[in-house]
Amino acid sequence: MSACGMQTFNKVTQAAWQSAKQAVAAKFGVQMTTDSGNVSSDGFTVHWNYDDRAEMLSIQCTDSPILISCSLINSEIHDMVEATLNQHNIAMGHMVPT
Repeated sequence: MSACGMQTFNKVTQAAWQSAKQAVAAKFGVQMTTDSGNVSSDGFTVHWNYDDRAEMLSIQCTDSPILISCSLINSEIHDMVEATLNQHNIAMGHMVPT
């Protein structure tokens, strides 16, 4: 499958980013150990970049099983980031177009 659209989130503090990495590990068994990188697991490949100074997080699923739509994948990513921000009492800002 071709890559899904990039999602970029603002207002992501360092504490929220650490929580997001823990949530990904707990839900998908994938370890995100750096602020920028790629990881592949179970047919999915995800690229991310976290900019601490700008408090911006960009995430993109670049490969996935053919039967799973990008809308579902991006919805899962969005919901996970939103839940993480809510845990830290951060109101989710408008998504930044990329």
